[in-house]
Amino acid sequence: MNYPKFLSEEEFFQIHNDLSSLDIAQGFSKNLQQIHRLTTSQYLDLNELMKSYLSAGLKIFKMEFGIVSKIDQNNYVVLDAVSPGDVLEPGAVFELEGTYCREVYKSKQVIGFPHVGSLKEFKGHPVYVNMKLESYISAPIYKYGKIFGTLNFSSTKIRKNLFSSQERVLIEMMAASIGSFLELKDKEDKLNISHARMRKLINYVAHDLRSPLGNIESLSQFVIEENGLDQNGYLNKIIEISQDATEIVQTILEASLLNQNKIQIERKTLSLDEVLKNAVEEFQEKLSSNNLTIQLNIDSVMFSFDENRMRQVFSNLLSNAFKYSIVNSIIKISLKETNGEIYFSLQNEYDPHKVIIKGHDLTDGGSIGFGLEIINELLILHQSELEINKDEKFFKTSFKFKKDH
Repeated sequence: MNYPKFLSEEEFFQIHNDLSSLDIAQGFSKNLQQIHRLTTSQYLDLNELMKSYLSAGLKIFKMEFGIVSKIDQNNYVVLDAVSPGDVLEPGAVFELEGTYCREVYKSKQVIGFPHVGSLKEFKGHPVYVNMKLESYISAPIYKYGKIFGTLNFSSTKIRKNLFSSQERVLIEMMAASIGSFLELKDKEDKLNISHARMRKLINYVAHDLRSPLGNIESLSQFVIEENGLDQNGYLNKIIEISQDATEIVQTILEASLLNQNKIQIERKTLSLDEVLKNAVEEFQEKLSSNNLTIQLNIDSVMFSFDENRMRQVFSNLLSNAFKYSIVNSIIKISLKETNGEIYFSLQNEYDPHKVIIKGHDLTDGGSIGFGLEIINELLILHQSELEINKDEKFFKTSFKFKKDH
């Protein structure tokens, strides 16, 4: 059929000769500003986006009905709608042939009907007969280059004039923006599925690795105890390597659990300094093997926290200090309470040969970096955050708690 043409700018000015050029320009500018706000807003989901676009479109085009549809083969599915008395509901399904949008789907272009009743092809159309929708403007929504559905606005009132080319541009922009959101949402969903599968794979691998690594460590220790010696220190080296590998596996598991928000904390009011002292005591033997000395400056502190998670925080920080400190150095640990705040800090003199491997600084995201990320996530669960400072000689990690948390 021959679709009504859109008014050109020149014809639009001629029809509205009662308005100044400034009034017309300001009207178009106002509509563009509305669409700009729509396209630059952050939407959590498609439903929120569709409601915003439909509400804005009703004002821009001065219509009563607004619909975002999905065309599935011969079905016209209402994804969202705004209508008087909510006569159109999301999820409603119609035959495509019985809708005005059939013309948009067939022609693959923006269509505007200012007076449907004047078109002989539509006098017996189901929508016209049942709802008497006289004016209608619609644009195809494209997703990955194919028509996904339509964005359309309609009214029972006849438009005095044809739709303008400016209105055609406006609804094209709105439909294109919805299509872009659909593509981004689709890619995001696929990415989330891929990440979920990867996390599941990591969990499987990490769980399967823990057992054989533990066996290697246990068997090596058994051989040493049975024979009473470790010629050339090979078995102790195997034990050390298996312990490091087990720690990496545990780090992977912890990171995966944190990413899935599966770690919960159980707070109890306990002595935070006792948990810290116990963690230090557990590491004393290891630290002394590298001639590392701990200098403690600890207050007695009562606080509400998850004991297991804070023990994990302190142990991980001490483990990092043990692995990366220079031999014969001092690790300074402080735990102080002042003016309702609890402040912890650990400072160690690091060995650059241990933290710099092939030009890559591990403290900027390597094995130590990932461990610190996990510590930070555990602190966030306690309404705190890890602070990291490093200069040419010292590495310092610190955090603080507010007593009222």
